[in-house]
Amino acid sequence: MRLETKRWVLLVICTVIYGFMGQTYAWSVFVKPLAEHFHWSLADTMVAFAIYHTFSTLPLFIAAKAQERWNIHPRTIVLLGGVVLGLSTLGVGFATNLTTLYIAYGFMGGGGFGLIYSAVLPAMVKFFPDRRGLASGFLVAGIGAAPLIWAPIGVYLIEHYGVLSTFKILGVLNLVVFCVLGFFVQPPPVGFTPAGWVPSKIQQQNLAVVDKNWLGMLCDPLYYCISLGIGMGALSGLMITAAASPILQSVGGYTAAVASYWVGILAVCNLAGRLGWGWISDRVGRMPSLITIYAILGCAMLWMAFTDYRVVVPLLLVGMCFGGFMGMPGSLTADAFGTKYLTFNFVVLFCPFAVGAFIGPRLGPAIKESTGSYSEAFLYGGILAFIAVVLAIIAALIMRQRRKRYLAEKAISAA
Repeated sequence: MRLETKRWVLLVICTVIYGFMGQTYAWSVFVKPLAEHFHWSLADTMVAFAIYHTFSTLPLFIAAKAQERWNIHPRTIVLLGGVVLGLSTLGVGFATNLTTLYIAYGFMGGGGFGLIYSAVLPAMVKFFPDRRGLASGFLVAGIGAAPLIWAPIGVYLIEHYGVLSTFKILGVLNLVVFCVLGFFVQPPPVGFTPAGWVPSKIQQQNLAVVDKNWLGMLCDPLYYCISLGIGMGALSGLMITAAASPILQSVGGYTAAVASYWVGILAVCNLAGRLGWGWISDRVGRMPSLITIYAILGCAMLWMAFTDYRVVVPLLLVGMCFGGFMGMPGSLTADAFGTKYLTFNFVVLFCPFAVGAFIGPRLGPAIKESTGSYSEAFLYGGILAFIAVVLAIIAALIMRQRRKRYLAEKAISAA
């Protein structure tokens, strides 16, 4: 099979893998039944989700360095991560207290998630130099679409078998899927470019970048503008997606069943955001797209902070923006710092996501329990989103100046 064809097959396989990883984004369907089963508070139960997405950053570092320094094949990383993630889900089914929940779901789940994520996304971005944004968006759309599938499945299984048995069933299923599909994962040959590809003007601009390793990146103000914005976007986005069902029940007055339906629609918006913004970013540029995403996110958060009128509308806008935002880091890392060190650079750039992932899911329930309302948490999220807009504008200006300088120097050397 020609590589130009094979890369699309691999993209579909990897998207399915990400779809199973995306069970975590249906957490809002599982969190209340778990809390009620063990008589835990919602905030304490939500900590497991926060640990999951915070701890997932550490395996990202380890796996990325293993691939870069010791040339460990991405397939090996995916298979290891799949076993850990599958056992994590299975382990929740045997949880007896918060500690075992935090270990099984939080640390093991986050570990498996990070291992798989770090191996798959950089490989696919390298396979699609002509469609970085679309490939990243398509891939992470698997995660974005996951709640649409897993939320109703979760509700059905919980109603018929109970919440702990549900995790046991999903754990066995995950082990089988990850171990089978993981064997197909592979990176492209070094320097791969699709036959007959002629870069567009925007793509030529994206290729006009000097490769930097992670140390050079950490000494670059551009890194901090982009990465801090990622952290702020993660905090705002996960505050909503992690607790969408409880928020809709509390703020909108929906029943659990109706809220579950809207969690599914939220997943559709998340999916549309990942695909749509990826396609748009390939045509208008990554930074203009990111600035727009942060602005819409900020407006939606402020809407929810000041009124509960049709709360489902801004909630779905947050889902669309969070989806688009989550599809950006891989291609954005390549645009800003080159593809030579992409695997590890992507992980370093993604670090602030862990901070946002730890704070965001906990902030909403904590403020709700102390004040009786989510409004203050939404306000904080809106403010941070608009700070991210400013940082993204600064980053865009820096990247524009560097591209001009790079192209000028290239023209002089060619002459």
